Amino acid sequence: MIRYSDELIEEIRSSNDIVDTISQYVQLKRKGRNFFGLCPFHKEKSPSFSVSPDKQIFHCFGCGVGGNVIHFISKIENLDFKDTMEFLAERSGIELPKTENEQFNQRQVLKDKVYKINEIAAMFYHENLYKPESKIAQEYVKERKLNNTTLTSFLIGYSGKYDELYRHLKSKGFSDDEILASSLVNKNEKGQFVDRFRKRLMIPILDVRGKVIAFGGRVLDKSLPKYINSPENIVYSKGRNLFGLNVAKKGDLKKVVIVEGYMDAISLYQRGITNIVASLGTALTEAQGRLLRKYAEQIIISYDSDGARTSSNT
Repeated sequence: MIRYSDELIEEIRSSNDIVDTISQYVQLKRKGRNFFGLCPFHKEKSPSFSVSPDKQIFHCFGCGVGGNVIHFISKIENLDFKDTMEFLAERSGIELPKTENEQFNQRQVLKDKVYKINEIAAMFYHENLYKPESKIAQEYVKERKLNNTTLTSFLIGYSGKYDELYRHLKSKGFSDDEILASSLVNKNEKGQFVDRFRKRLMIPILDVRGKVIAFGGRVLDKSLPKYINSPENIVYSKGRNLFGLNVAKKGDLKKVVIVEGYMDAISLYQRGITNIVASLGTALTEAQGRLLRKYAEQIIISYDSDGARTSSNT
């Protein structure tokens, strides 16, 4: 029998918003932070079935049944665990392994390695920002009037020269294949390993759980392109994430404002507007919409009116 990894189970659970899923079976109405409806598991005349978008759980105060989206689908569809996983994976477009083979296990190990590489890289860049040789980045930060609280909250950093990150990651014991899988380093035609991001202000992209999944790098002179972003890889899908949600969710998110660029979000946060997130180079996707529904009652889209995405990343 296939045993799904804890990480895959969590990915499937988090990709199926509980309000969106249960709404296919129960008519829900919002009341405060939660949604209520008639329990599908016992007969009742007044709604006692509660769904929490914040906690991603449901609970019936009448019959006592409760749990997460996996428990709900298993119970209402009368499915065992394997069939429930297949049901929810298909619903969210996640491919499940056919067999519990070595290749699948290796993929899970590699994902864990890339998460760790990203975490180390974020701290490497952040610490680099405060070094004497990073004056160009320090001047830019001063110009944007970003204080230390903001720099720390978003782990803003600075990338160095040529292969500084590569050498740092090698010193931590990572293999070349693991480092390449992170998309933070490229291998050139001469077989040399070169950092993807060099001499740029570095903005880590964290998922809602606080894991570093990608980076955006802003140039600090007149060269182009102004921004370089991580490509999609084993841990990063830009259409499933929102920049800054890991920070914004710590506050009261009755309303959330979506802007276009990283610096748009960071600048507004600096001014005390903390219910702010940014899309990641895409139009607002269905997956991003489901993610926002977990945390906000009202969503305000505040994109630039000129139609040019790059113009917002100033």
